[in-house]
Amino acid sequence: MLLGTVIRPLDDTDEFDIDLVCKLEASKKDFTQQGLKASVGEEIKAYAKANSMQNPPEEGKRCWTLVYSKDDKFHMDILPALPDQNGFRAFLENKGHRHAASQAHLVDHAIAITDQEDDNYEIISEDWPVSNPKGFAVWFSTRHAQELERRKKLRVNEGVYAKVDEVPDHKVKTPLQRAIQLLKRHRDSMYKGSDDAPISIIITTLAAHSYGGEDKLTDALKAILFGMEDHIKTRNGQRWVENPVNPEENFADKWPNHPEREKAFYEWLAAAQRDFGQFLNAPISAAPVPFKNAMMQSTFAKVANRIATVAAASVATSLKAEVDAYEETGRDHQPWVS
Repeated sequence: MLLGTVIRPLDDTDEFDIDLVCKLEASKKDFTQQGLKASVGEEIKAYAKANSMQNPPEEGKRCWTLVYSKDDKFHMDILPALPDQNGFRAFLENKGHRHAASQAHLVDHAIAITDQEDDNYEIISEDWPVSNPKGFAVWFSTRHAQELERRKKLRVNEGVYAKVDEVPDHKVKTPLQRAIQLLKRHRDSMYKGSDDAPISIIITTLAAHSYGGEDKLTDALKAILFGMEDHIKTRNGQRWVENPVNPEENFADKWPNHPEREKAFYEWLAAAQRDFGQFLNAPISAAPVPFKNAMMQSTFAKVANRIATVAAASVATSLKAEVDAYEETGRDHQPWVS
């Protein structure tokens, strides 16, 4: 939600999965991880009871999960946390990442989190697992800040808002955000229900690295699809997709024990390069049928509907210009995204 890249579930059998951080303004001297987890859990249980929720909260390894009614197709994972910018900075410095530790605008959002499998889970300790989801969001915003500003100015010029500062971020979608949404939808269609599907954080990180500030969706897709692989590194013989705010964290850490997931990622990337490439360089009548079916309700499907009635001579042209034109004017009318 914070990144602006949420997409709706593929169909009625899937659920919205919302991740929420519950950060208490307290110290690691005040809680064990277990104590913090239990304290937040009591509040969540009280909330569920007060609102007559049918399903009691479920405790996981790190989070509490609120499962809403089956009809709602919605659950929320709530992560208990404490502020931990100093601990995270010390962690990075001890690992030799002085540059990362000096990035205050990122490090200052770091949090200490609970994990039942951590050795210090039941004792008072300064050594907690760390995370920095808000820092990641700040980093992500830097990757498309210029284009976001440009699009906000367009909204002001349209008379929708008086000043750029008044335009909420969620009212504007950049080509980077749109491209990620399309790639996630393509992934969902290709790997529905499979544990091997490329995870969103890998797609998002590689896409953000590959995005070069393109102001057109089709140009952004091209840059991203043919640049993602360049940002997968090898460290000590292991494939590594580095967390940009924590060089010690590898988003592809499951690949060594699950080689089928690494294979699935490269198969998906090749399929996305093929499908998007064919679609954008073909007339609507020649667009690949499997791709059109997979991307129904997407920007491209909307474009297809918009130009379906134009003259045959126009239909014979590439969809690239039509997609970019629609993306500029139809930004708030995609029912497949949130």
